[in-house]
Amino acid sequence: MIKNLFGIFLQNIYLLCDNHIRFKFKYMTLVFLFVWLSATFLISVSFPTLVYSLSNLTYNNTAKTVLTNQSAAAAGLDFKQITPKVTDFILNDIVNKSKAALVVGLIDPNGTKVYSFGNISKENNIPVNGSTIFNIASITKTFTTLVLADMVKQGIVHLDDPIEKYLPSNVKVPQYNGTKITLKDLATHTSGLPFMPSNIWINNIVGDLNSNYNETQLYQGLANTTLTSKPGTKFLYSDFGMGLLGHLLSVKAGVSYEQLVKNRILDVLGMNDTKITLSQNDLKYRFPVGHQNGTEIETPKIPDVIAGAGSFRSTANDLLKYASANLGLLHTKLDESIALQHLIQHPGILPNPMNYSTYIALGWAVLTNFGTETLTHTGSINGWNANVAFIPTKQIGVVSLCSCDLTDANTGILDFVLLNLTGIDSLTAHHK
Repeated sequence: MIKNLFGIFLQNIYLLCDNHIRFKFKYMTLVFLFVWLSATFLISVSFPTLVYSLSNLTYNNTAKTVLTNQSAAAAGLDFKQITPKVTDFILNDIVNKSKAALVVGLIDPNGTKVYSFGNISKENNIPVNGSTIFNIASITKTFTTLVLADMVKQGIVHLDDPIEKYLPSNVKVPQYNGTKITLKDLATHTSGLPFMPSNIWINNIVGDLNSNYNETQLYQGLANTTLTSKPGTKFLYSDFGMGLLGHLLSVKAGVSYEQLVKNRILDVLGMNDTKITLSQNDLKYRFPVGHQNGTEIETPKIPDVIAGAGSFRSTANDLLKYASANLGLLHTKLDESIALQHLIQHPGILPNPMNYSTYIALGWAVLTNFGTETLTHTGSINGWNANVAFIPTKQIGVVSLCSCDLTDANTGILDFVLLNLTGIDSLTAHHK
């Protein structure tokens, strides 16, 4: 695709969809953009919950499936199975075709189940499972906004605080006709900030991310930005804004962003395998390699200063704990903060297959038919994509993690099929 297509589509893509950090814009195609827009959100309903994992995997159409039990089947729980057609698609189009791995976790009041398909990498044939660590990209944003909600509940910050309150006095902060950006504006993608600061790209080549981008450069990028709209009025998805929010909260707390999330969320929920920094053992045995078009690829590193936009890695087991807290199945001292995080703050312009009305909470997208609300967030980065979605009133949720690029297999579309919202043809259409 001609490079200047990025300039044409950048603002519209992030206006219309709740998508996530992807630093390969120069490789986008119109077909990809269409799929990207049409498959952003995940609507949760009843779901299958038997556990699959692959052993003795070969990257062809003869991959072998072995059924294993990873949760409470011993208690006699009655769960549905993934249909053979969907299993065939996962094996043939994701595992064998894309060479990637996939883990799906499901939760309801009866417990959790995990389906696992594929291996860590071509060289490491260890099967993935509920403890395998995946990039979750922009699902990280929901951690950032939950930290915000928690700090608000404790009176440390306030949603309507102007961001300049938490910046050095010499930093120039853009305004829109005198209207200042607030913390809530950053958390709801209504700040008027663009997708990324203009000075984050190496040699001004959009898509070539500077992984060493630092605090000084972030402040320079902020000072040189002209807001696209009046803060608090218009939804425009912004990694710039959410990354800045995570940075401001960490500065206020006096600890790194990763430590801040660990202190306020991960330690509370027992999410011990959710982290940004991986150990050598994690990298060797628990962290798959990202894939695009059947090839293992290198994933860019998100700068630490905007880590709040999408740097975390996690497991299906940990994200099921996170979902359980959001569903009210696990009660902790975060309960009030989660309730605040779920409250709608602004209407959104977010397409979804159900044609539900869409709104923005603190970080979460809220889809509703005015009878039931679904909260959801997706994440994607080169070689990976993931989803989390749940319906609080029904206390059901799903997480899905794939070491496959969004152009190869979209976990959002897969989840629609698993949740009986659409047929198997939706999975195969964009692979023909």
